[in-house]
Amino acid sequence: MFERFTQYWVPKGKEPAGVYRINIGVFQGWISVLINTILFVLKLMIGVMAGAISVIADAFHTLADVIGSLVVIWGFHESKKPPDPTHPYGYGRAEYIATLIIAVFLGVAGIEFVQASFERIMVPTPINPEWWMIYMISFTVIIKEITARYGEFLSKKIASGTLHADAWHHRSDALSSLIVVFALIASKMGYLSFDGWAGLGVAAFILWTGFHIARDAVDDLLGKPPTEDELETIREMVVQVDGVLGIHDITVHSYGREKFISMHIEIDADEPPAQAHDISEKVEDVVKKNLNVEPTVHMDPIHPQHPIVNELRDHLNHYCESNDQITNVHDIRVVDTPEHQVILFGMNLTSNITHTNFITCENEIRDSVKSKFPEFEVEIKVSPYHRY
Repeated sequence: MFERFTQYWVPKGKEPAGVYRINIGVFQGWISVLINTILFVLKLMIGVMAGAISVIADAFHTLADVIGSLVVIWGFHESKKPPDPTHPYGYGRAEYIATLIIAVFLGVAGIEFVQASFERIMVPTPINPEWWMIYMISFTVIIKEITARYGEFLSKKIASGTLHADAWHHRSDALSSLIVVFALIASKMGYLSFDGWAGLGVAAFILWTGFHIARDAVDDLLGKPPTEDELETIREMVVQVDGVLGIHDITVHSYGREKFISMHIEIDADEPPAQAHDISEKVEDVVKKNLNVEPTVHMDPIHPQHPIVNELRDHLNHYCESNDQITNVHDIRVVDTPEHQVILFGMNLTSNITHTNFITCENEIRDSVKSKFPEFEVEIKVSPYHRY
């Protein structure tokens, strides 16, 4: 049903995927504005007529949805702007800012209604809502849940955290309205303080939703590391390219839907420069084609057939098997000249390691290599897991 409705109002044509995504986001935003405006007026009218603080709080919860949906529309409009000299990576993160603004509105509304609800609990006020009012509030619960499910459907369709946040905003409104229904019934039966307690419950829903939405938005704005599955997908894809001996230091930067990936690939140091360049080009083509991202490839030449390299690799692999804090060792190089004798390699550690363990682990593996190859200096480049 949701798919047919969406296809009717926002048909998928030959426009780019990014344009269609924005159209979906704006469409959902205007649907939310329309529905929430109607429900706000209805709830506010009933709340004033019945003198119920819980209903009035719920009405302003819905008003926050209206404002939030307008912000969603703004965010999607901003995100479609092309890169410019002052924003070379585009405006994709405007969507995250929109999400954070929604969370701020929720937080302010929640705090205000905590105060109002406590006042109603301390000084209960008689209210006597009509049954038609209760029925109408019950009807808004159904409408809001349908809207939430549709928003969730669209958020999965275009992979949008903003629409996901907006959908949960609708669902929290539906849950708070359900609390209000029980409060109105209890008040009608003579339990006067229930109105204040219900208002407090609505405020708690508002604050809880705002906190989680804000946390996710801040994480996206600050930059989250790639998931383990993302790293593994990139690694498996790249190592299948002929000439690639290994990959490490994968970094992923997200700007809304736009992503940029940089990586280090290991190649045989005996490869001619032109052949090495072709290998990096193939890696870029594979990653761009499969992930639709802009990759940057750095080449690390190594000597895989050097006898000390092979002996060192076996030693390091054996050491790593006994230390679960090390995820991998890579970029093994040996400088063996009359002037310099140096062993160099990179090492990735798990993301949850403490700073103390970080230093301890680095020193232990350095001492282990040094004891095995005492004539060599040892240089280690240590990276956290998200650059595996």
